[in-house]
Amino acid sequence: MEAPEQLKQNSYAEAKSPNVENDISLGQHENGALRAPRGSVSVYSWKNFGMAAHSAGVGIVNSTISGVVYAVLNNYLHMSATLVATAVALIQFPRSLRVFTGMLTDTVPIFGYRRRPYIVIGWGMTFLSCFLMAVLPLGDPYYGDQSIADLDTAELTAEQLATIDTDAPNRGIKMIILMMFANFGTVLAYSGFNGTMIEISQQEPAHLRGTAMGDCDVVFYWFAIVSAFFTGLGLNSEDYGGTFSWSVGFNAIMGVCAGMSLIVLPFCWFCIQEERVTSGPSKSVFTFLYELVQRKTIYRYIAFRFFYNVLAMISVTSASAIQSTQWFWLGVPLLEKIPYAATDFVGALFMLEVDSEDFEATLFGLAVTSQRVGIPFATVITKSVDGYFDIEREYIQQDDHHVRSQVTYAYLIAYAVNLLAIVFVVLLPRQKEELHRMQRDGAKNTIKGVATLCVLIFALAWSLMTNILSLFDSTSCLRIAGGSGC
Repeated sequence: MEAPEQLKQNSYAEAKSPNVENDISLGQHENGALRAPRGSVSVYSWKNFGMAAHSAGVGIVNSTISGVVYAVLNNYLHMSATLVATAVALIQFPRSLRVFTGMLTDTVPIFGYRRRPYIVIGWGMTFLSCFLMAVLPLGDPYYGDQSIADLDTAELTAEQLATIDTDAPNRGIKMIILMMFANFGTVLAYSGFNGTMIEISQQEPAHLRGTAMGDCDVVFYWFAIVSAFFTGLGLNSEDYGGTFSWSVGFNAIMGVCAGMSLIVLPFCWFCIQEERVTSGPSKSVFTFLYELVQRKTIYRYIAFRFFYNVLAMISVTSASAIQSTQWFWLGVPLLEKIPYAATDFVGALFMLEVDSEDFEATLFGLAVTSQRVGIPFATVITKSVDGYFDIEREYIQQDDHHVRSQVTYAYLIAYAVNLLAIVFVVLLPRQKEELHRMQRDGAKNTIKGVATLCVLIFALAWSLMTNILSLFDSTSCLRIAGGSGC
C-alpha cells in the first residue's frame, strides 16, 4: 500500500501529464494536431493550390447548372412545375452517392494514388458533359411569340397556337441527363478532394483546425456568386423569361463551364499533395463502415444531417412558376443559402475530429450522403403534398383568388415544417470537447447503427425511384411521383 504522500505525488503527476493515448481531445502531436505535419496546410500555398482551384471550379459549374434550371427548363422549354422540381432533384442526386465514390477512392488506388486520379477523372467527366451541352443545339423556345406567354391557352387563336413548339419540354430531358452527369463528375472529384481535405485539416493545430476547409468554402461561394451574376445577366432575354433584347445563350453558358473544367484539371494534378500508397487498409471499407455507424457520435450525427435536411428543404413545386422575375429566382435563393452554408460548415467540422485513417473519403462521403439523400427525399414529400393543391403551371397562369389561396396554403405548410427542423440540433455535441468525450466513452449500439444504414438505403432507393417516375407520362400522374393520381 502506498503512503499518503506517494499517492498525492502520483495523483499530481497524472493530473499534470495525462495519458495522451487515451485522450483524443489533446491530439496526438504538437499543438493538438491529429496527424504529423508533412508540409504547408494552407490552400493558398502552391503545393495545395489545386484544392482552391477545385473549389472555384465547383462554384462555377454547380452553381451555373443550378441557375439555368429556371431560365432554361422553366421558361425557355416551358417544362411543368413538377418536372422542373424533379429535374432539380435528379441533377443533385449524384451528390447522394458520395459515400460510394468515397469508398472507391479509399480502396482502389490508381497507379498508387487514391486522390488525384479521381479528381482528374471527375473533372474530365464534367468537361465532357458541359462540352456536349455547349455544342448540342437547344432548339427553338416553347413560345415562338413571347407576347402570348402570359395568356391562357384557351384564349389563343389558331395562328398563335401554331407558334408554340409543343416538343420543347421533351428536349429538356436530354439536358437534365447531361446536367446530372456533369454533377456526377464533380461528385467523383469531390470524393478525392474530401479525402485530401481531412488529411490536411488533421495536420492543423487544434485551435486552427478547419481553416483550410473554411478557405475552400470561401473560394467556392465567391465563384458561386460570380456564376449567379453571369447566369442572370447572360440568360435574361425574353425567351429565358427576362427583359433584355439580347442573351449569350445556354450553349455559351455551358461553354464557360466546359472551359472552367478544363482549366482546373492541371492544378488538381500538379498542385495537390499526395503520397503514393504502398499497401492497402488494415480492414475492408465495409467493416469500417459497419463499425463506424455503431458509434453513438456517428449515428446521432447522421440522424441530424438526414432529418434536418428532409424538413428544412421541403418547399413548393410552383416556386419557379410564380416568380415574377428571374432576379428573384437567382438572388433570393442565394441569400437563403447563407444559413444552409453555415449548417454545412459546422456539420463538416465534426468530421475533422473523427479518427478515420485510410478511410477519410468514406467518412466524409457518409456525412454528405446522409445530408444530400434528404434533399431529393424532401422533394418527393413536397411533390406528394403539393399534388393535392391546384398550383400547376396552368393554374398559376390564371392568377385568380383560388390559385393564390392554394399557393398560400402550400407555402404555410412548407414553412411550418421547415421550422420543425431546428428540433434535431439537440442530437449534435455542443463543442469538440464533448465530441471527444463521447468518443472516449466508446458508446456503441449495433441496432441503432444498422437501423441508420437501412434508413439511408431506403431513402436513397425511394428518392431515385419516385423522381424517375416523374419523367414519364405514364407514371408521372402517380401521387408518389407528385401527380394528382392515375
